[in-house]
Amino acid sequence: MENLTKYIILFVSLMLLQMLVLNNVSAVGLTAPYLYLAFILMLPVNTSPTLVLFLSFITGLTIDLSLSSLGVHSFATVTMAAVRPYILKWMAPRIGYERNNAPLLKNFGILWAIKYNASCVAIHHIVLYYCFTFSFEDAGFLFIRMVINIILTVFLIILSQVFIFRK
Repeated sequence: MENLTKYIILFVSLMLLQMLVLNNVSAVGLTAPYLYLAFILMLPVNTSPTLVLFLSFITGLTIDLSLSSLGVHSFATVTMAAVRPYILKWMAPRIGYERNNAPLLKNFGILWAIKYNASCVAIHHIVLYYCFTFSFEDAGFLFIRMVINIILTVFLIILSQVFIFRK
């Protein structure tokens, strides 16, 4: 029950921060970070894949409704959630994951956290940006925006873990 309360507070906090602050901030007009992804990325490793997909859909839908973005965030977030188990399996320690182990910086270290978060965020952003544009026109500029946004989002996710989940 304690974990459920913690994740509900995390969800509400990230959604409010995303909708009230981050959606209105643009780094040099190129991008805005999507910190709301941290909610899905921080779910325990053994969370049911069906539950992760459902929570991803709810998370993406919440952002879509706040931005009037016609489902692209939902689609990108669910796609990321669908690939998440494969990334976790690919990055699993030799001894495997402990039960209820959350994929956090404090549990696996900085390099693992950067690799895990960057992989998932990159998948989300590739889907998101190409759904927004529906073309490969200006692919160079789109790629630059995507890379900047991936770096900024991963940085904020790692930073939030440093402050929220101290040892």
